[in-house]
Amino acid sequence: MKPFKLAALTPPAWVAMVEEDANALLSDHAHCELKAASTAQALLLKHRTNARLVDELSAMAAEEMAHFRQAVEALQARGGELGPVETNPYAERLLGESGPTRGAPLLDRLLIAGLIELRSLERFHLLAEGLGDPELAALYRGLIPSESGHQALFDRLARSLFDGALVERRQAELLAIEARVAREAPPGPRVHAGWATLEAAE
Repeated sequence: MKPFKLAALTPPAWVAMVEEDANALLSDHAHCELKAASTAQALLLKHRTNARLVDELSAMAAEEMAHFRQAVEALQARGGELGPVETNPYAERLLGESGPTRGAPLLDRLLIAGLIELRSLERFHLLAEGLGDPELAALYRGLIPSESGHQALFDRLARSLFDGALVERRQAELLAIEARVAREAPPGPRVHAGWATLEAAE
């Protein structure tokens, strides 16, 4: 079984890089939560006649904003402040490299959003288990259930709106792209930073 169903995994040593600059991680994490909330809102507005999408994505957007506040409060408690908005090379490349083989745009948006949540979930597990700071580890441990729920939500919505075989096929293609992007993204104390020694899951 592949943990987290990812095609490549982050080694626990990534946590040591985070511990060198936890404030950078928290600032990036806060921006990721804002982006996740805006993604949910954009999908909601574009598909506002779909009552199920509206209900579930509006709830998710509200939860992501609550997580943003948690990350900012943890950052401020450590004497840090929210940094400027930066590009996310991982997300941008994931979207870009999936473009040439894209079929149904909504399917890709749902599956890619789910993959981003899944990579975040994997990293949150590593942080919860490996951080030496008990308060910070507790923060990420507490976020795991909702992060798992968000990933499952996108997968569930995709399967409710598209043929199951199509979802499986496209998901497999995107998992391969995501693994390559995660290996090659710039390393650093960011939620979606790359790591050169990412290894394929058994």
